[in-house]
Amino acid sequence: MARFPLARAFFPPMRKAVAGFIFVALVAMLLGTSSLAVLHSTLHSQDQLITGYMEDVVLTQELVTANTHLMHRTSDFLLFEDERYLAGLQQARLNFGTVIAQLTRHEPRTPEERRLVEHFLETRTRASPVLERIIDRRLKEGPASGPQLLAELQPIRVELEKTLNALADHERERYWEARYQTRSNSTHALGMLALGFLGTVLVTLALGVFLLRALRQRVRAETERAGMLEREHAAHRAVEERQALLDLVIEQSGDAIVVTDAQGVIQLFNAEAERQHGVTRQQVSAPEWASTFGLLTLDGQPLPLSETPLYRALEGEPVSNARWLVRRPDGSVRTLCGTASPLHRPDGSPVGAVLTARDETERLALEQQRDESLERLRTTAEFRERFLGIVGHDLRNPLNAITLSARVLLVSEALPERELKAVRRIASSADRMVRMISELLDFTRSRLGGGMPVDPSLADLSAICREALEELETSHPGSRLSLRVLGHGLGEWDSGRLSQVISNLVGNALQYSPEGSPIRVTVDGHAPHEVMLSVHNEGAPIPEDVLPELFEPFRRGTRERTHNSGGLGLGLYIVQQIILAHGGTLSAESHSGDGTTFTARLPRDNPGRLAMLVN
Repeated sequence: MARFPLARAFFPPMRKAVAGFIFVALVAMLLGTSSLAVLHSTLHSQDQLITGYMEDVVLTQELVTANTHLMHRTSDFLLFEDERYLAGLQQARLNFGTVIAQLTRHEPRTPEERRLVEHFLETRTRASPVLERIIDRRLKEGPASGPQLLAELQPIRVELEKTLNALADHERERYWEARYQTRSNSTHALGMLALGFLGTVLVTLALGVFLLRALRQRVRAETERAGMLEREHAAHRAVEERQALLDLVIEQSGDAIVVTDAQGVIQLFNAEAERQHGVTRQQVSAPEWASTFGLLTLDGQPLPLSETPLYRALEGEPVSNARWLVRRPDGSVRTLCGTASPLHRPDGSPVGAVLTARDETERLALEQQRDESLERLRTTAEFRERFLGIVGHDLRNPLNAITLSARVLLVSEALPERELKAVRRIASSADRMVRMISELLDFTRSRLGGGMPVDPSLADLSAICREALEELETSHPGSRLSLRVLGHGLGEWDSGRLSQVISNLVGNALQYSPEGSPIRVTVDGHAPHEVMLSVHNEGAPIPEDVLPELFEPFRRGTRERTHNSGGLGLGLYIVQQIILAHGGTLSAESHSGDGTTFTARLPRDNPGRLAMLVN
């Protein structure tokens, strides 16, 4: 020290300066620390307050969202036929109850908030039984009642949204007021902090670091709050879009929808209602409905007010499937059918009535035309068939006279050969006419009498076949007919009708097979409960497009014939009807190279007694 006198002169002031600097720095740090503590306490308390207000905003927003979701699910359940919509509705109601439980556990911060919360809870208490009643009616009446129940739901939804929106607006206003106040307090505290840190750069830097961190946290919080507000706006937009969709459903509905208030003044009159009535919506009272909208009874008289479905619903009486007429301004008359129901508030007080109606004019006209056409067709068919029966019956007498006369002439020995040949042609033609008339009479009996009449008794199908084939061999000399019998052919059948079946089937085979080709008839009685009869012939097969219609009346096959039959195309139809009258079935198979086979299966009816006879 002795060697550095300047140092001895420098160090004491420096020590004082250092001490003073340290003192000032300590004071500045103390002031800064105090200011920082005050600012931190202020910001912390304000952050807690804002956080609490924000929780209130979030809670009310969750309540608005839960209510919106509940109303959406309720609308879906009322409008659409799907079980999953009922499950979605129950889940939405559960979520809504959970949010309400959180709201009731939260202590209101202001008298206004307490009043709004109590008002919402009262509204919700009134709405709950109404919503339960609407859901029960929808489950009982089905989706057809959806538009009507949706209209009843509208007042509940409007009142709930109104109370919730008022509560949400109050919470948001309180939040923004607190937020603005927090900003003002923060600015004041920052000024005090700046004064405290003017003494030292270190304290200022420390304060800057602290403020930067606080600012970053505040920016993050503001970003989160901005996102929350954006979600709130999105929820409001979704509600508005849902309301717009509901308006479109009502306006574009295929049924007319008319809603009145409690005084009977029409408040809703959609596009379909305007089309049905030919007039636009007019706010007229109930006594003016008939004259304004052209309401008439079904006999064309003015519809009394007491009989109007909408007025009856306004008086508290539900009306379903009512029908009335509407005379439009252009003079046309339409027939309407609809349902009307009264509307009530959650507290049960009447709020109006709703009517849904559809235009049934075209449907009723089509039904009347169809009934008239069916009646004309039935009358025509019955007349035709009766005419055929009468003509066939009346022709029998002159034909019998012709046939008898021809037979007398055939046994006469006085006729020369030339005249005898002509008499044979007359007899043959008369026999064909007799067969044609018999077929016509059988056809008429089957169509007008409910089926072919049969008189079953114990008979042997093989014996019936032998007799029928002997007659056919006599009338068709040169034919090759064979009979094969397997088992026994006993059964309870109409012998005359089965002889007719065999004659028609074998005659059909002779008609469509080459001359001289074999015709095989088989009776298979091996089965205990039925006997199978088959007739097989060779020749060209039946075309595939003809097989499905082969047994229709007045139809003939298109195969090349060996000779003209002179028939009416009723033979196979009559055969089928006789088989059906015996409880059997008839089928046909035809293949190239294999020929054609008709197969009839006839039940024996009493196999036990028949087995005893055989044994």
